[in-house]
Amino acid sequence: MSYIFPLANMANAFAMTVLLIALGLTGHSTLVAEVGIVQGATLALFYAFSANARSLILNKSAAVSANSVMAFRLLTLTPLAVISYWLSVSATAVSPILAILLITRRVAEWLSEVHLSEMERLDNRLFATQYFVVQSLLLVLAFGLLVMDSQISYLGLSVWALFPLLFSFKFICSGFANFPSLTKNMLFKMLPHLGSTAIIGIGVYVFRLLILLLIGKEIAGDLYTAFAIGGLTGSVFANSLGASIALHEQRSGKRHFPKMVRLPLNLSLLAGALIFVAATIQLDTLAWLGKTYFFWQATGLSLIGGVVMVYAQRVRFRLIQHDEYHDVFGPDVMMNILLITSIPFIYYLLGLQALAGLYLLSSLLALVFYKSYQLAEIRSSKGQFNLKIGYSIIAVMILFPLYLQLSNGIFRSASLNFNSGADLHFLPIPVSVIACYVGILMIAAYRYATTSLYYIFFTCLLMVTTTVAISQGVNAEQQSKFILLIQFILPMFGLVLGQMYYAKNQSIVYSLEKSFLYVLLFIVPLQLTSTWLQGYTSLSPYLYVFSIYQHVQYVPVIFVSAFLVAFCGLWSISKFKNIFLAFTPLMGIYTAASMSLLAIVMLIAGLLGFALYQWRRFFDKTVIALVLLVTILMGGYLEYKSDFMESKLTFFNVINQDEIASNMIGRQYFAKNIVTDPETFLLGHAERPSRAQFPSAHNYYLDIIYSFGFLALLPTLVMLIYTLVLLYRFRNGVLASTDLLCLSAIVLFLVVVDNSFKVGLRQPYSGIFTFFIWGILISKLHLNFLKVSK
Repeated sequence: MSYIFPLANMANAFAMTVLLIALGLTGHSTLVAEVGIVQGATLALFYAFSANARSLILNKSAAVSANSVMAFRLLTLTPLAVISYWLSVSATAVSPILAILLITRRVAEWLSEVHLSEMERLDNRLFATQYFVVQSLLLVLAFGLLVMDSQISYLGLSVWALFPLLFSFKFICSGFANFPSLTKNMLFKMLPHLGSTAIIGIGVYVFRLLILLLIGKEIAGDLYTAFAIGGLTGSVFANSLGASIALHEQRSGKRHFPKMVRLPLNLSLLAGALIFVAATIQLDTLAWLGKTYFFWQATGLSLIGGVVMVYAQRVRFRLIQHDEYHDVFGPDVMMNILLITSIPFIYYLLGLQALAGLYLLSSLLALVFYKSYQLAEIRSSKGQFNLKIGYSIIAVMILFPLYLQLSNGIFRSASLNFNSGADLHFLPIPVSVIACYVGILMIAAYRYATTSLYYIFFTCLLMVTTTVAISQGVNAEQQSKFILLIQFILPMFGLVLGQMYYAKNQSIVYSLEKSFLYVLLFIVPLQLTSTWLQGYTSLSPYLYVFSIYQHVQYVPVIFVSAFLVAFCGLWSISKFKNIFLAFTPLMGIYTAASMSLLAIVMLIAGLLGFALYQWRRFFDKTVIALVLLVTILMGGYLEYKSDFMESKLTFFNVINQDEIASNMIGRQYFAKNIVTDPETFLLGHAERPSRAQFPSAHNYYLDIIYSFGFLALLPTLVMLIYTLVLLYRFRNGVLASTDLLCLSAIVLFLVVVDNSFKVGLRQPYSGIFTFFIWGILISKLHLNFLKVSK
């Protein structure tokens, strides 16, 4: 294996990173922050549209030529450069001249990468040697002139930026003649890889921008430098050595991990540990170098993270380069969005010092998600995917209303209206969050969740874009918007889990329905008993061992939804039919005690609809009698409650006139202020209204449009339309299937009706559950439609 090709790719891909490190170590922290933002912006776009091109060019089975890749890059070059400039200058006030020169350099690298990959495929070592030597010398020249701050410093940057184009000029020109090769087939092959690199690029930009907004340019510049130093090992492997080693493995048919790679990894691991320990005990020697102990802690942890990242990238290259049908879009979406969402939580919960470990965290996330994907694919290929107990546990945890607090462990509060005071330490976090992400890791069937992954990707992309566009240069507003963005995005992964869950759990009959029923059989009697023991007739959140957060706002509708899913699916089984005959009246009392108008309407409508369906098809009078009994019990309980609670609690909380008036005022305010002008409608507002005056839009869709604009809502609307189209195409199958018809009605009620009166899709518990069953519905419809088509 020749190492001149990885060296040439290093000179091409890491020149800006080396420049950033050199500037950071020589004390130019502010300049580092500017270079880091421009590099992040160009990564968000140029790397985003790279589509793992080098691996595809070197992969014999990928059938993607270097000329077609070059044609694609020439076609997208101008808009990417313009948007990069806007992200760098307009959004963060970077020097325009510096931004233009750095973007020009990135353009040159992006085009030269294709040429270098083709030369490697053809084993042209002379070209690679010349490229490496010239680029290294020009980088030293550019850095020297920039540090000297001379009048010709930008001239040196210009030469360095433009020179790669001279090496690849003829090859680039040949790309102009290959625009016809941009066939639909080629774009289809590149699409998953395009999404994979896009989410990484966007993730890097948002990652850096969030750090900058949280801690300012000076400290952010130090962190960027530390991450660049530590991450150099992983980046070198990802952009240079990894693809070449994978190509050698493909050609030889044997695993290959050369000693000259393992030795630096071991040294890097040792150096990282020593530097971190020295910085933690504040060894005086480090202070002599003019950098803070925080910087050296970040450097040490990042060096360790760089080693972890190499092993993560090794798995990634094997997935991409050894198999035409593998892509890593799913794991890349998961790890990057989870990394971004962790930043504000780590900062506000653990403080500034904890940010030193962010690159190590990103490496661990990469390794975990790539490895879980690889292991899941191995299990699937060997038919070893029978995880029945695991699927049941996931379903139970998705519904079980157990909440945890970072400060107190299990959430236990007798307050009827608990308020965390916007303090993350006291915020109740449902265990369904853990179930969602652990479930995705366990199943890891990303190829079955492509629809959901693209939905999350485009939602995140548009939210980031509108946030940067509408709050240009205002750090406080951007910071709050990014944290709100995280609240919207996190529950959406329930959609991914739902699609995976059904795709890999079809053979386990009614496991979802049974799991839901068992949770309800445990919680509903327990909560009603606890409520009455405390002297209430309206539901109490306090169950002695634990408490249920948002016990009347969101949980009752979710419980009724889960009940109807179980009821419609299991009614035809005799032993479960007997259970429902005894339990359904109790479920009616629970719903009445919740005082949730939506839950009451949903339960009555669901049972009545099922009764009519059963009567029409099977002349089953039992369900009609059950509906009448439940309706009478609910009405009686509400009448009893209105007399009993007159002096204690407001009758019928949900339909209280003052609350309705408050909700209507909130909706009217949000609705009126999203149509003030076209820009506001499309991009949203820079900041939220006062929570004291308007705490909520009481409408999920108004909430998104107000905060992020109509553009950010488009993926959700597309997903809803896609679901309706599937329902229409498979309408005969839906109408013939009791459980599928019921599931369809429940999903549409939650997504359309419930979220027109609340913001349930933004809440962790209700949002994850709703997206989860929505994902199951899409997967059922899609897979069943494919079967019928065949």
